[in-house]
Amino acid sequence: MRLMDSGISNLKLFAVEPGGSAEHATPLPMPVATSSLAPDPHTVATHELIRPPTVRRGRRDCEPYSAAWFDELEQKRYQRHGRWLPHALEFGRHPGESLLVLGCGLGTDAVHYARTGTNVTVAATPNEYPHLIQDNFARHGLSAEFVTLTGPQLPFADSAFDVVTWNTLYNATKPDPLRINELFRVLKPGGKVIGLFPAHYDTAFWQERLLPLQRIFWRRPPDPTTAPKTTARELRRAFARFGEHRMMKRHLRRGELPHAWRILPLTLLERLIGRVLVLKAKKPILTARLQVTQVDPSRLAA
Repeated sequence: MRLMDSGISNLKLFAVEPGGSAEHATPLPMPVATSSLAPDPHTVATHELIRPPTVRRGRRDCEPYSAAWFDELEQKRYQRHGRWLPHALEFGRHPGESLLVLGCGLGTDAVHYARTGTNVTVAATPNEYPHLIQDNFARHGLSAEFVTLTGPQLPFADSAFDVVTWNTLYNATKPDPLRINELFRVLKPGGKVIGLFPAHYDTAFWQERLLPLQRIFWRRPPDPTTAPKTTARELRRAFARFGEHRMMKRHLRRGELPHAWRILPLTLLERLIGRVLVLKAKKPILTARLQVTQVDPSRLAA
């Protein structure tokens, strides 16, 4: 039998032998609380900062998932290796416009859009821990619409958004053609999609080709992303329905380079052998004109 003696600030468990009294009960150790409501904070931080998982854990000055912990990740995400993100994601360039965010992570980027007056809609699967994104918005006093995804279809009307951002760096598969068609559908004519994809021709590719014996004297860190890598040509083919394609490579850490390459300017190297391939494309305005000119024959007959 177990008796529970609860105080104002703690809870104790005691073991009592059959026929015994609580005075001679033996205290039992409290079970460790386990929760599946939050992932491993180191893994989450690694994804948010786009860094290799082998980067050593920093000092735990901040409690994971506390306000200070979120603030620290937000600060680090846009410093040094991530300085390209605000420009690539066009923070502050879409006030008053409607934005759909896919692959939101902790919602750090979505928060920046909301701060500048963009109307943000976050679509996430249950496996993406949407409650953490909502907590991140709540602590800033910002609002957004949160929608749960259960498949590649997007539960939105046609031409609902001005901009869509899609972070696929940690997806299990390559971009789904059905999802791409859905992006085209929910974008307004002239609307823009901004996508982040793992680059195929990155530093790892060229190190394997140019330095095949590198593993003898130096072990290359693992890739910072887990999704299948892709090329600019493949993306143009996948997003063929869109127009005005723009591609650029970004993101590279000096610690991921062989020692002989580290003397070169990092800003130049990331544009040549960067880890992230950034795609920007627009839904043609001509699409709307074609829809207007396509008149239902039954209406003509009437």
